[in-house]
Amino acid sequence: MRTSGCYTRLLILFFVLLCTGQAKTQAYYFTHYQVENGLSNNAVICSVQDRMGFLWFGTKDGLNRFDGYSFKIFRNDAADSNSIGSNYIYSVFEGLAGILWVGCDRGLFSYDASTESFSRVPGSPYTEIIDIQEDARGKIWFISRQVLYRYDPVTRRLKSFDQPGQLNVSSVCDSDNGLWVSSATGTMHRLGEDGPALKGIDMFEHTGPSLNSWIEKIYNAGDGKIMIGTARQGVKIFDTRSGTYKDILSHTDDNPELFVRDFIRQSDAEYWVATESGIFIYNKNTGRIQQLRKNYDNPWSLSDNAIYTFCRDKEGGIWAGTYFGGINYYPRQYTSFRKYFPQLGSNSISGNAVREIVKDENGNLWIGTEDAGLNKLDVSTGVFSHYNTAQPHHVSPTNIHGLMVHGSELWVGTFHRGLDIVDTRTGKLLRHYSTATHKLRSDFVYCFLETKDGKIIAGTDRGLVYYNRTKDDFDFIDAVPENFYTMLYEDRKGIIWAATYADGIYWFNPKTGTSGHFRYEPGREGALAGNRVNWVFEDNRNQLWVATEGGLCLFDPAKEKFKVYTTRQGFPSNIIYAVLEDAQHDFWASTSKGLARFTPSTGKVAVFTRANGLLNDQFNYNSAYKDQHGTMYFGSVKGMISFHPVQFIRNDFVLPVYITGFQVYDKELAIAKSGSPLRNSVTFTKTITLSHNQTSFSIDFAALSYTAPDMTEYAYKMEGLSKDWSYLKTNRKAYFTKLSPGTYTFTVRASNTDGQWNSKAATLVIKILPPFWASAWAYLLYTAVVSTLIILLVRRYHRRTQEKNQRKLEILEHEKEKEIYQAKIEFFTNVAHEIRTPLTLIKGPMEKVMKQVETVPLVKGNLQIMNRNIDRLLDLTTQLLDFRKTETKGFSLNFVKAEIRELVTDAYMRFKPAADQKRLRFTMEQPAALYAYVDREAFNKIISNLLDNALKYAETRIHIRVFAGSEKDNHFRLEVSNDGHLIPFEMKEKIFEGFFRINEDGKQSGAGIGLALARSLAELHKGFLRLEDQQDDLNVFVLVLPIHQDIEFNLSR
Repeated sequence: MRTSGCYTRLLILFFVLLCTGQAKTQAYYFTHYQVENGLSNNAVICSVQDRMGFLWFGTKDGLNRFDGYSFKIFRNDAADSNSIGSNYIYSVFEGLAGILWVGCDRGLFSYDASTESFSRVPGSPYTEIIDIQEDARGKIWFISRQVLYRYDPVTRRLKSFDQPGQLNVSSVCDSDNGLWVSSATGTMHRLGEDGPALKGIDMFEHTGPSLNSWIEKIYNAGDGKIMIGTARQGVKIFDTRSGTYKDILSHTDDNPELFVRDFIRQSDAEYWVATESGIFIYNKNTGRIQQLRKNYDNPWSLSDNAIYTFCRDKEGGIWAGTYFGGINYYPRQYTSFRKYFPQLGSNSISGNAVREIVKDENGNLWIGTEDAGLNKLDVSTGVFSHYNTAQPHHVSPTNIHGLMVHGSELWVGTFHRGLDIVDTRTGKLLRHYSTATHKLRSDFVYCFLETKDGKIIAGTDRGLVYYNRTKDDFDFIDAVPENFYTMLYEDRKGIIWAATYADGIYWFNPKTGTSGHFRYEPGREGALAGNRVNWVFEDNRNQLWVATEGGLCLFDPAKEKFKVYTTRQGFPSNIIYAVLEDAQHDFWASTSKGLARFTPSTGKVAVFTRANGLLNDQFNYNSAYKDQHGTMYFGSVKGMISFHPVQFIRNDFVLPVYITGFQVYDKELAIAKSGSPLRNSVTFTKTITLSHNQTSFSIDFAALSYTAPDMTEYAYKMEGLSKDWSYLKTNRKAYFTKLSPGTYTFTVRASNTDGQWNSKAATLVIKILPPFWASAWAYLLYTAVVSTLIILLVRRYHRRTQEKNQRKLEILEHEKEKEIYQAKIEFFTNVAHEIRTPLTLIKGPMEKVMKQVETVPLVKGNLQIMNRNIDRLLDLTTQLLDFRKTETKGFSLNFVKAEIRELVTDAYMRFKPAADQKRLRFTMEQPAALYAYVDREAFNKIISNLLDNALKYAETRIHIRVFAGSEKDNHFRLEVSNDGHLIPFEMKEKIFEGFFRINEDGKQSGAGIGLALARSLAELHKGFLRLEDQQDDLNVFVLVLPIHQDIEFNLSR
């Protein structure tokens, strides 16, 4: 059965092509991409599609990568050694190894897709690289300034063939029997390991010596033949086996000298030729040549005649780069829509708003427009004839609403200008009817119907009328009320259905005199979908369908109910203008948002829009016609389209889908930059690890199909969050907000225009790390601390129990020792609970004793050692308590307005003596005045810790710098730098962790708390503290704090 069905479709297709394609030239409709669409420059010099499916376009201002939606532009950046060497791109080529080679006016570069970076080929000349090719051994051949070069990517060796006596070359290409080059003097040479053969074959043997013999481009045409593009002699075909050539395209009617720049093979027999005079399409089997040029009145024609480059994509679409008009794209014709639209000075339809379409006895189409009158289209020749007020004895109104062919007569209904009868053979007006001369009821004639018994009915905005042939006048039909009727249809039973503008649909049976009315009733099941009815028809199963502005309705005569199909079933819009049925029993419905193909047996809906080749997405009322061959015509508000459904090709292209972007909080992640989790391009990244503060992000993706990218649909799922697929329609970005720490797998797939989903989806594993306090190490630490506390508490409990028992024994033994025993217990308890109290009590007397023993150096020295250790213990306990408070968020700050210069100067003066003692150069640089809201005590601790750290490790110098922020910035910056041992890059963050110290020589004392405390206090100020990358062999600590805080206290000093 399937074989029989395919055979039938082929027969239908053959018949359609035979009947409709004899006298008409194939129409080519191009989509344009220019700077307004994101292209870097409209001068497109070269192009290629890589193996992944991305398209690359070299322009005079950068290299462009296109994914069907947007351009990613690569330009030279003097500050980035990995950028491309120049913005003027002359050539681009992808080798068998998948490496993209780019030639610019500064040499040859290779592109690393994984890092999106460029590397210059060592030794390549700093001149224009005009052509690139690869031989069978993977060696790259390129041309610069008529010199041929060979580069071996494996050995990285470059050889030039510019010795005396060598050939001046102009182009290079591969062929079935090796590489060939063309010379600047018009000869062809086979390329060997030692360069091109010196003896060549003259391609201008039959031309005069004065003619320019420059060969611009050579191209492998297959079957051992090479196509040759010249500067003045058009196209030649060279047979590499026989060494002969022939001219196939030497000039045009308006340009005797044809400059050829590129070629592309569109099919087995068809080649496209890029010239300065447009595109020439050459069929090698028939020898037929068709020229495509820019038409200023045709928005789908070429945008420029100077064609520089061709590229054929994997779907079969052709991309043409022009010098002034950007990119022209001719997609593979899955859907063959022919367009008819107004073109000044050209053979075309006269108006935009196409209303009615009918065909006369001679096969001519008559087209009524609402803005430019009546048109006749000779289908066999494609020639239009226009009928308007400028032509005497022709139909005069420009606003036409209804058409009907009756024999050799064309009945024309107009907007408030009555009814005209036109002779289809001559186009002349035969009769005119109006309310002034006849009983027409209204001069607004909207629609016609010729019944099976030969009666003619006209629908107006004031009711229906019969045409009375005997009286040559009209009789009012009172079977239905006076109303605004928009469409008439007679079903197989002879019942007349009359659609209205806003009152549903009426029906009447002229034989029985019965009638009825259906309209939209809110809340009633089975009611008509809307009161604005546009179309009525019966399908091949004699089922009645009604198109409304609320959806498509199927009538059930037994129950007198309607089944409604709307956007919920897949229609692009609920406003259905007209419906036609094809030979496969599919419905084609014109809507306000595109054309829909509806299969009633399955309920499947396929939507076609401007992206698929339509003129526009909004069609028009009463504007649909199917001829005897099955060709369908639909009118829109911008012209008319025609097509035959059997000519549609199923889209079996499997879409490659890639992840193209990753944004954290709407900011694109950079590749291999500080703070970015991306080491490679996200397209080549399998796993990405995010921190706990990067939990909100978005992901971009693109399916590399260019035929109708706006119709590509996407679905994704995020395993770990949901197991179900989320369907995005044509949206190609997924958002995720505040995800919990864990591991997720993002998967995305795409479907083509025929609804076929790709089997190979793109995936990305996303790991979100927990904050330190919720990490496994933190929980291990918590367990250790709790276990230690339990052990200490148990031990303490046992010790206290023993002490109590011992005390009880001592009390029993000797009552007199009770007071001494109680004092000792109280003393040790205070020592255990309040270690700071005895330290403080010791420090005071210690300082007094030190003053009393000034004359005893040995005692004084020992006391000084004891005093320093007491200070060290006090400072350490204070820092421990402060650090603990900041970690538990128990450290509250009071932000008051302070003079930063004063606070910094005070700290500088406190540390200056110690710096002088160590013979360090201690300098300070500050603005004249800087006020900010800070916690004075906390700010002092931050500066003190930074200076203390610098004092410990500096070798010769310490420098403080303070910068005042701009008005927009609202921050100020403080830097403390020293020339001590440079902190390794991998330690940049670890030094801010509590109790961490770099293991150096052990001379510097400390517990590793100061920097951690300083960073915590900086963050409580809503600022940050970090170690900058190494600058001038210095360790530079940077403190950035806001000038204003959410809560501020204004205290008078």
